[in-house]
Amino acid sequence: MKKILSNYAYQAIYQLARIFMLTITIPIVAKSLNPDGLGIYNYTYSITSYFIMFSALGVSLYGSKEIAIVRHDREKLSQLFWEIFMMKALLTLVNLLAFCTLAYFMDDSYYLYIQSFSILSVMFDITWLFIGVEDFKYIMLSSFVSQVVIFLLIIKSIQSPADLAKYIFIQSLSFLIPQLFPWLQLKKYVSFCKVSVTRSMRHLKGMLALFIPQISIIVYTTLNKTLLGIFDGMKNVGYYSSSLTMNQLFITLITSFDTVMLPRMSHLYANKKANMLDLLKEILNGQLYLSIPLMFGMMTVNQKFIPWFLGTDYLFVTKLIPFVSVLIVVIPLGSTIAKQYLIPIGNVKIYNYSVFWGAIISLVINGLFLNKFGIYATVMATILTESFVSFSRLTNLRVTTGFTLNYYKIGSYLVAGFLMYLVTTRLTEHLNASLLTNCIQVGVAVPIYLLFTTLVKTNPLIRFFKKAGEH
Repeated sequence: MKKILSNYAYQAIYQLARIFMLTITIPIVAKSLNPDGLGIYNYTYSITSYFIMFSALGVSLYGSKEIAIVRHDREKLSQLFWEIFMMKALLTLVNLLAFCTLAYFMDDSYYLYIQSFSILSVMFDITWLFIGVEDFKYIMLSSFVSQVVIFLLIIKSIQSPADLAKYIFIQSLSFLIPQLFPWLQLKKYVSFCKVSVTRSMRHLKGMLALFIPQISIIVYTTLNKTLLGIFDGMKNVGYYSSSLTMNQLFITLITSFDTVMLPRMSHLYANKKANMLDLLKEILNGQLYLSIPLMFGMMTVNQKFIPWFLGTDYLFVTKLIPFVSVLIVVIPLGSTIAKQYLIPIGNVKIYNYSVFWGAIISLVINGLFLNKFGIYATVMATILTESFVSFSRLTNLRVTTGFTLNYYKIGSYLVAGFLMYLVTTRLTEHLNASLLTNCIQVGVAVPIYLLFTTLVKTNPLIRFFKKAGEH
């Protein structure tokens, strides 16, 4: 448990630092590039991400899971590492060539060529090794250093719409730079050994099993931006991406615990430990205690936040955030069930099922409604798809294991969140949109939520502090 907490501390510190830097760079980029420029970046990256996906081919999940199983045997670990790395290096080079060929024939080829560094970064990504051995220090350190470099470059270089190419290059470097530092610590866990392409190919089946759902995930995440750009214009891609970014900051912070726990859950299952479901229930309860008020919090501060943070060009985003804020609860729920139960026990069938049908739902909604309702159809498709993915996993978990959440606690979180939303918005509705107003809103909302959940005895922080006091 001590190692889990220390690893999560690394994750949390990094994510908090990242959020701090993003709160500074997001408005700089949004106001400098305008919705159209931001839309072009997200549209071209959406195309690039298809090739990133085919280069990675499920290695992040597959590699960390397999490494976790053999992490105490250096010889087996070394053999496994080089086999997986060779497989991914070959895939990356093939996809990079295919991408550059496609870019040559497209209108935005200049921006796409710059995006190609993001594909190259996949080949050098060995973070799955460090995740598998539960050593997050080097991952966090390299990511933090690269984030600081990118942060400084954006502040110094991005000032007007003419800087779009610079921004794309900087963002591409943000993928490549953090992949280089972990190589300096490789010898701590891995010895060099020769492997053949034939030996590397034996991992293809396992990688494909986790890759197939990633295709579906791309369909209902990235493809939304591609289709929106084609049928509704770059400006709306900018609006849609901005609304997601506001929520993604919190989603990333919440789901960072999943990365820490995946190798531990795989190790528990490999050693026939029986407390996986009990641990999962504790994690989900704590997660929902955090994600539900964050959802209502975004709804609360939205109108007073976007005008000063992103600028008046993005006022349309205030109409989207009340809907997409639901994702703060929905996405982490599904992610946790997948990464802390389905993948560790090797049950990729329901994992594949959820994302496959999620992709179908997204395609159907976009196909039927995108032309008529534009960006609203894309938002609706995103919410319904992510909800289906998460709740289908939860339903399967309940049916196959008898797992149940504490619905009394969840109900109290929802009531407390809604109460803080009503009280805070009413008290601050006549205040101007400013940082001060948002601080007042947080100062009113947080005590309401904490007090209500404490009074109804559903505040998990009380139990945590009691246990800490006993030790």
